[in-house]
Amino acid sequence: MISRVEVFLRNLKRIFSRSEWTIRLLRLVKLKQAVPEPGLVMVQIDGLSMTQFNRALQKRNLPFLQGLLSKERYILRSFYSGLPSNTPAVQGELFYGVKGCIPAFHFLDRQSGRTVKMLDIAFVKEFEKRLSAQGSGLLAGGSSYSDIFTGSAKESHCCWSRMGWEGVLWAANPFVFPFLVILYADIFIRTFVLVFIEFFLALFECMRGTLKGRLFFRELELVWQRSLVCVFLREFITAGVCIDIMRGVPVIHVNFLGYDEQAHGRGPSSKFAHWSLRGIDDAIKRIDNVIQQSPYRHYDLWVYSDHGQTKTTPYFVKYGRTIEEAVKELFDDAIVTAMGPLGHIYVNKGLNTEDVYSYAKKLVSQAKIPLVLTRDGSRVLAWTPRGCFMLMDEAHQIFGQDHPFLEEIKEDLLRVCFHPDAGEFVIAGWCEGTEAISFPLEYGAHASMGPEETHAFTLLPMDAPVEIENNKNYLRPVDLRHTVQHFLNKKSRGPLVLPDQGVSSKSLRMMSYNIHGCAGMDGCISTERIARVIARYNPDIIALQELDVGRLRSGRIDQAEMISRKLEMRYHFHPAFRWKDEQYGNAILSRYPMALIKSGSLPRITDKKNQHEPRGVLWVAVEFEGRKVQVFNTHLSLWPKERILQVESLLSEQWLQHPDCQGPVMLCGDFNALPRSAVHRKICHKLYDSQAVLAGHRPRSTWSGHYPVSRIDYIFINDSFHVCSIIVPRTDLEKIASDHLPLITELKFINRFNGGLV
Repeated sequence: MISRVEVFLRNLKRIFSRSEWTIRLLRLVKLKQAVPEPGLVMVQIDGLSMTQFNRALQKRNLPFLQGLLSKERYILRSFYSGLPSNTPAVQGELFYGVKGCIPAFHFLDRQSGRTVKMLDIAFVKEFEKRLSAQGSGLLAGGSSYSDIFTGSAKESHCCWSRMGWEGVLWAANPFVFPFLVILYADIFIRTFVLVFIEFFLALFECMRGTLKGRLFFRELELVWQRSLVCVFLREFITAGVCIDIMRGVPVIHVNFLGYDEQAHGRGPSSKFAHWSLRGIDDAIKRIDNVIQQSPYRHYDLWVYSDHGQTKTTPYFVKYGRTIEEAVKELFDDAIVTAMGPLGHIYVNKGLNTEDVYSYAKKLVSQAKIPLVLTRDGSRVLAWTPRGCFMLMDEAHQIFGQDHPFLEEIKEDLLRVCFHPDAGEFVIAGWCEGTEAISFPLEYGAHASMGPEETHAFTLLPMDAPVEIENNKNYLRPVDLRHTVQHFLNKKSRGPLVLPDQGVSSKSLRMMSYNIHGCAGMDGCISTERIARVIARYNPDIIALQELDVGRLRSGRIDQAEMISRKLEMRYHFHPAFRWKDEQYGNAILSRYPMALIKSGSLPRITDKKNQHEPRGVLWVAVEFEGRKVQVFNTHLSLWPKERILQVESLLSEQWLQHPDCQGPVMLCGDFNALPRSAVHRKICHKLYDSQAVLAGHRPRSTWSGHYPVSRIDYIFINDSFHVCSIIVPRTDLEKIASDHLPLITELKFINRFNGGLV
């Protein structure tokens, strides 16, 4: 009843949802009904390194993301950006699987013969066509927001290669816009207020920066950047993502630029930059709130950063001249492309080996460039103030022994140096033992190989199907690409991989879970979602209640068989009742060998007025650590008198007092009875309530899902077991997958001879 009320309230809320009305007013395409396939929302926080992410958590600038780590069981992993460590290179590898697709953000495109920047809309559009010929787009059929590339998304908005929205807006009735203004009145007011606040804060920072000796016009640029990028663009794309979630778009990628833009102007650790993270965190929270209301598919929220930033001194500020002026003193007709701390020098005349060596030394000694890379046949030489080194053999001398991605950097720098569009000289603003500089006027920079620039992060659910090449302890863009493909079924997707949670082989992890026919609190039926909940906690034995087999509303599928196949576990199913070709009952799944001992019905009260639902019990013996564990799974009646009869039957010689019921015993299930009720007291005369006997543990409610108020699911044990831990998880996934929460207990055998644990 409660789940039906919640589904009704969700549907009612959706009717009045402004996203729903926006979809109608703009005539946007949406799904017609709920689908079992999962959806994915990927949030990129541009330019936030792992170090600055942890600092922001400590400063409480990211409270929602902190909640994902502490409450939603997300896992924080290191993310190596690859080289160049900038957004187009990362997105080229992530969206299309092409490593090192560009040699820098600014370079000479030899195909067209002109210098280009990855902000040139026409070039970016053409370049993405080249990428799509090399690999399939990760976002095909989905949408992208504020990205460099679209990833072959069906719809793109505010992306450099395709702006989007214009077709929708032109097709919309002009009389629609007043209604949209009314629908989003709070957003417009919020944006106006925030822009007003940010504008004056930016002006204040502009004056402070100018007084500290920074260039006035550069400071003035930050004023509009802070207002436009940090507020207006953020609010606009957040609203768009929320609309796409309500439409059921399968994959959505959004890039929040605010931190990166501000870090360029003030430095990655500045208050100026970290202030923008609060707004980004709030936007992600609002996106997640809409995810919980999604009517058509269950979405995962994944958060990551493409690269980091390092604190830099601008080349012009340090040496009083631009990098172009410094290079011109050595080459009359060279082309310099250096937008960031990584650039190229293209020389229009032929150079022999001696010339290359001579100019490389001068670029370091006279132009004061920290690192110059040159090609020498198949080798790459690195020229620094401390001398010349061979990249592949002496990388630790160039970048330091403690660099977190030393081996990866060697391979990626080879790609940069031998890229078809690379210059004769590759220049970088950092190497071991030097102060980091940036060739343009910026106090925070990225693109080269510094530890902060290349060290970003991913924040993924604990059960995300992470695929990492070569068993590394970090991901790079292509690893994240494979993980997304796995999750979205774009690659062959096998059984769910149960996460290693460090459980001792002598510990037995037991789960009891009423799955409500796989019908979630959102009204969607999904065996995939239930299997995923189970896989998160790596149980050895699972007692499931309320499974449908062949029921019309579940798609006439065998839920017990599908879940067990997904988890690669053995199972036994007992139908409490049958009707035509439908079955409804309980199941026990095990990763260890098990044998069916007995299954059958429990007594019920029948009269002319009431035809109560039949109830049953399933008894198996599981082989574990050389012992047979007797496991009983049941689901008792809603009616008190009937429950008493059923418990008395369970405790009789038919079941728990049966001569074959010897050794370790567990009685699990949904008993529809509160603690200290007559049913609970009768069972506790024979067995122990696992939640009640664990020292220091406060028993937790298991029903109903979103707001559990009652404890009616139990795992009862005899004196053969010691309870090590109890888990009643309450992440967003568990709260929506069923009207019950799973109950998990970890047990160890008690040695009856010395009283110790086995």
